[in-house]
Amino acid sequence: MSNDEDRSVSLERRGSVAWVTLQRPEQLNAFSDALIADLGEALDRIDADPACRVVVVTGAGRAFSAGGDLAEFRERLEGGRPEELVAFVDRAAQTLRRLEDSPRPVIAAVNGTAVAGGLELILCCDIVLAAEGVRIGDGHLRYGVLPGGGGAVRLTRKVPRNVAQRLLLTGDLEPAERFREWGLVDTVVPAADLLDRAAALAERLAAMSPLALAEVKRVAREASTVPAAEGLKLELDAFAGYVRSHDLHEGMQAFRERRPPRFEGR
Repeated sequence: MSNDEDRSVSLERRGSVAWVTLQRPEQLNAFSDALIADLGEALDRIDADPACRVVVVTGAGRAFSAGGDLAEFRERLEGGRPEELVAFVDRAAQTLRRLEDSPRPVIAAVNGTAVAGGLELILCCDIVLAAEGVRIGDGHLRYGVLPGGGGAVRLTRKVPRNVAQRLLLTGDLEPAERFREWGLVDTVVPAADLLDRAAALAERLAAMSPLALAEVKRVAREASTVPAAEGLKLELDAFAGYVRSHDLHEGMQAFRERRPPRFEGR
């Protein structure tokens, strides 16, 4: 993979890690038609690359993402094309969900302000690192817009209901440290260290069994919306399917030989 600097999203492979960077810094990496299309294409390329084991998502410039491009929203509404706006929001929501459903761990390296769709993007990532001083919030209602990328649903499932309601209704931006207290940000680090810390974490994950990572991510996702008994069965079924895998046997052999395992994802 090469870095596509002429696109709204750049994709770069560093070893087994794919770095996805939103590249509209002058527009605070707002979600335009082009950006969503480019993000979808980047995910296509990642999915087609078996050597890619981890994804890192970040933004260029001073913002992670300001969410939907309101200039494009206004153009569609003033042009009497609201159905195009609905279709765009649906495309954006489906693209974000691909990150949530990806078998690969997805790390968000939140370099700057994340609002509305920017928060919805964070909510679709598995691990979130944020730079000190970053502010995050929903913000849709500040401009009379409803969430459409899953923010209202995912937020209420990941934080206490009163916190979710306040963030959704007021549009307030809160420091990343507050989001860490709520469990939506895992680590807050100095801005100068953010990408190095994300890279180190990604490399750690890339050294693990991609098959095991994918199964744990799937079970955790699916079990979160079903009764505990069903979730326990999902977990046991996943273990039963994994028990004959090369990676489990390689891990046991490496433990016996006191060496790092060489996982192959099979």
